[in-house]
Amino acid sequence: MPPHGQPDEWIRVSIQVTPAAVEAAGELLRAAGCSGWENPAPDTVAGYFPADGRAEERIAALQEQVRALDQYGLDPGPALVTAQAVPARAWEEVWKEYFRPARIGRVIVAPTSEKVTLGEGEVVVRIDPGMAFGSGAHATTRLCLLALQQELRAGGRVLDLGTGSGILAIAASLLGASHVLAVDNDPEVVPIAQENADLNGKAAEITICEGDITTVEESGWDLVLANIAPGPVLQAAPRVAGMLAEGGAYVGAGIPAERASEVEAGLTSAGFRVERVLREAEWVAIVARPAGAAAAST
Repeated sequence: MPPHGQPDEWIRVSIQVTPAAVEAAGELLRAAGCSGWENPAPDTVAGYFPADGRAEERIAALQEQVRALDQYGLDPGPALVTAQAVPARAWEEVWKEYFRPARIGRVIVAPTSEKVTLGEGEVVVRIDPGMAFGSGAHATTRLCLLALQQELRAGGRVLDLGTGSGILAIAASLLGASHVLAVDNDPEVVPIAQENADLNGKAAEITICEGDITTVEESGWDLVLANIAPGPVLQAAPRVAGMLAEGGAYVGAGIPAERASEVEAGLTSAGFRVERVLREAEWVAIVARPAGAAAAST
């Protein structure tokens, strides 16, 4: 997403893939230098690069990376990467065309420019367009927000793995979590999540740092959120099992529906009992607890 006060011309790069590969394609855009990406269609992601001497190189590399997604068990489908030069303008007006407040259970995700009327028990998470990866527009984020509301016990402690924009960590704090730790292995994401936490008045309540499950030393978590991908969800599972408080839950997301059975089986092998699977379109989120653990009352 183009930042303000920067070059006069940008390159809009669109990637068309299968819906199951959309999240991965968006991550490729972010890794290539976009501060975020939009999802204008179920099979398309788009991001912006400055029209500088590296634009061609970036686009060529993206094309190769998208085609190589099948090596990670994702069908890239058409794997079509296209680029178009666009002039700089008031980007906030562009984003307002599609970024509207979204109500996900008791959580409303909205830009700061939108007035929001809250009902009883509702909270609003402010995420300004162009600031970060993860605005609530993708099904995986919505599923995690629903699971968070279902599983968060009063005053619970929440660990958010792969926090991205910080949206889940912020929502957890607004919903009453007593302690939230958000980690991401991308050093460029940490200041973005911190900025969003500050925007929502939660900078002091949420600890945000670079890292992953292996760098987290605290235990006794009531809820661990991992909106990442099937592989990392399963890789983290054995360690998460030993870090949960009694009655705590593990929510794994970023999982294409076609891989749900694989992840359920992997969690079971790691000592979890799968309690339920939330579904939206081509995506699922899985809520699990260590086998033998009882659900905690909220």
